[in-house]
Amino acid sequence: MYTFSNRLNWMKIILAVSLALFITGCTAEKPVSTMNQKVVITSISPLADLIRNVGGDSIQVISLVPTGSDPHTYEPTPDAVRQVAMGKLFFANGVGQEAYLEKLIANSQNKDLRTVILSDGLEILGNEGHKDNHDEEAEHHEDEAHIEGNGHDHSQGNPHLWLDVKNAQHYVECIRDALIEAYPQDQELFKANAENYLQELEALDQWIAKEIQTIPPENRNLIVYHDAWRYYTERYGLTVLRPVVRGDESEPSAKDYAQLIELIKEYKIKAIFGEVGFNTKLIIQLAQEAGIKMVDDLYNDTLGVTPETDSYIEIMKHNTKAIVSALE
Repeated sequence: MYTFSNRLNWMKIILAVSLALFITGCTAEKPVSTMNQKVVITSISPLADLIRNVGGDSIQVISLVPTGSDPHTYEPTPDAVRQVAMGKLFFANGVGQEAYLEKLIANSQNKDLRTVILSDGLEILGNEGHKDNHDEEAEHHEDEAHIEGNGHDHSQGNPHLWLDVKNAQHYVECIRDALIEAYPQDQELFKANAENYLQELEALDQWIAKEIQTIPPENRNLIVYHDAWRYYTERYGLTVLRPVVRGDESEPSAKDYAQLIELIKEYKIKAIFGEVGFNTKLIIQLAQEAGIKMVDDLYNDTLGVTPETDSYIEIMKHNTKAIVSALE
């Protein structure tokens, strides 16, 4: 016979099971993705923005290096390993930008992950443009630094290709083709998004070229904090005389510092340029001693968080406006 006592016992069992399920639900990690999501991974936020403009809302883009951080010092976290484990595509810049990539993918044990190197097929610029300002000992030190330093491996060449908008357009085409191959059901969306975005980038490229032409020719020489601007300056008609720091981002020696001051005076340099995510102390000191302007908020490896800096197009406009304003 079903008695009150039996009912009470069943109620206790149900209550206990419910409590256990509640506790488990509170303590378990929330899933970072579902099986239906189209997850792609990349290294830095400017590349992530290019991917989002092609993929739209149909894909989830994960950028490993946090916005505003320096990718030179980035070390993959356990969370990054988990993120890569659930991705279908990894869009890498290449040219040493992601020195950690091989180990990261191995740790993720994601055998289905396809890696797309966005810089493949493009001309890679090296660092030979600054050798005339270094002695042999300094060059040897720089070569070692490029190989041994964390983050970018400049021994393969200069990795900052996306700062030339023409190269960024190549990246977009590679992204489009890879997304179509991975998710053919959305190919019309990817084609349409890419076509629209390529037109925006074409307009951006023409705008930058026009703006740079407003700088008097004698003022188009730059001193920059680190060697990120070769593609930008070669595309748009500027010249980087030399970077302040070398490949390992060590401060210049007393001899190098004196050479910087001499270059600034010889070429009548109007401004020195630093970047978001890097220490500005040295360029502030150099600008003050040389009596020139200092710009410390250019963007290359990261986007910003304001509406004027939170996309690839916006940081390129921001950089160009800052350069033109300082050199006009």
